[in-house]
Amino acid sequence: MEGITKFNKVHDILDFHVNKNPDGVAVSIDNADHKNTDILSKVLSLVEFLKENEIKSGDRIAFLAKNSSEFIEVMYASSLLELVMVPINFRLAYEEVKFIIKDSGSKLIIFGEEFKELVEKLNSDKTDLQLSVEISELGKLLKSKSSGALDVSLYSNKDANTPLFQMYTSGTTGNPKGALISQKGIMSLITNGMDKLGPFDPNAVNLVCMPLFHIAGSAWLFFGLASGSKNILLVDIDPEKILDIIENFNVATTLMVPAVIQMVVVAAEKNSKVLKNVKNIVFGASPMAVDTLKRAQKIFPNSNFTHVYGMTETTGMFMSLDPSELKANRRLESCGKCFSNSEIKIVDADNNEVPTNTIGEIICRTDQIMDGYFNRERANNEAIKDGWFYTGDAGYLDEEGYLFIRDRIKDLIITGGENVYPAEVENALMLQPSIIDCAVIGVSDPKWGEAVLALVIVNNDNFSEIEVRSSLRSQLAGFKLPKTFHVVDSLPRNAGGKITKHVLREKYAYLGK
Repeated sequence: MEGITKFNKVHDILDFHVNKNPDGVAVSIDNADHKNTDILSKVLSLVEFLKENEIKSGDRIAFLAKNSSEFIEVMYASSLLELVMVPINFRLAYEEVKFIIKDSGSKLIIFGEEFKELVEKLNSDKTDLQLSVEISELGKLLKSKSSGALDVSLYSNKDANTPLFQMYTSGTTGNPKGALISQKGIMSLITNGMDKLGPFDPNAVNLVCMPLFHIAGSAWLFFGLASGSKNILLVDIDPEKILDIIENFNVATTLMVPAVIQMVVVAAEKNSKVLKNVKNIVFGASPMAVDTLKRAQKIFPNSNFTHVYGMTETTGMFMSLDPSELKANRRLESCGKCFSNSEIKIVDADNNEVPTNTIGEIICRTDQIMDGYFNRERANNEAIKDGWFYTGDAGYLDEEGYLFIRDRIKDLIITGGENVYPAEVENALMLQPSIIDCAVIGVSDPKWGEAVLALVIVNNDNFSEIEVRSSLRSQLAGFKLPKTFHVVDSLPRNAGGKITKHVLREKYAYLGK
């Protein structure tokens, strides 16, 4: 695609589109359009503001707000000045936010007005923060600054290895770690991801549903910005609003996690909506129930559905399943094959590559791999070895090289000496019409060591434990069958849409013996 190979750093995207289409709308949020020239003016004013406040190359800028155009402006300014942006999950509690601020050594925090009280508390605590600016006040400050044309040569030393983001992982074990996402990794993601997940049309509309503090949200935004599409940012997940935006603004491309697709499907069916304008829906973070996929295909009959696999540490997705596989009902549980810049292997506990169709740990090598975790030497040595990133995910490759993920290594259940991968049981459960959502964990058992516990959200009119158990016997070995079913109203998820198994293990440990 024109322009993609010219990008060296993220701010080159802005420079390119300001010159190519200055009046083009880059971002729209709450019906307010932001043209390329508008964003450029604010970015240059922000650069001047940051310089005046002695925010220098390598310094950290924390960003705590819901999706907004200011995220993009801070990102571009950070790229120009070689600062490191620290996006923070706005759902975190105070102590969690404080940990990230202290761990990152952020000198400045830019925040949404709903987090004013939290930031005031931060300012009274002991951190490295020198300045805190509310987004609404930032706009007033920038109006007094001069802006002009962007001379990239004044800001760029052409070193694409510098980090742009310090994104904190969800911290499923212990405190979160700040993954350093480099300019080089982002550029590689854009080049290879757009090739696999497109087409991205500069005249089309791209919907960004995911929060931008999450790699899935920011990665999807990169594609839209790089292509020159109009990018509509969603502030809060609301299935009715998603449908309205898709219908009224002729959305062509979007990325959603399966949990959101499920909500959108239910809302669309309720309102008898069929939307033919969508061309591509990308999903990841967790498997999609086959029933949900088939219902979504009816609602978006002209859309490709593309399953992707990746994580924060790999700058987002680096694998995808060709949409033709899903259309043909083949490999519905696979996340496909690598982008051209990546490769994977499946290894055992001794780091030996395992045979086809044998479960082991997924390791990958790609130029999208993070520069490491900030100030975490031990974690870096464990995660990256000889250029290979150890994902902690368990999976296998079939005869044709398609990847199937089975679970997190740490989520493995060992019952009576047999290995049970929760995802395999969950996939079988999701085929049951009476089960809306589920999670499978291990709980202590005096006889078997661990027992399989299924936490299920059910359709109360249809659910029968006896019928479900009977149905599962034809799909799963006896030792994989849940010993106990426990009906719940909801399941905890992190910002990426993944169920937080460690929370469930703590909460339902009492169900063990």
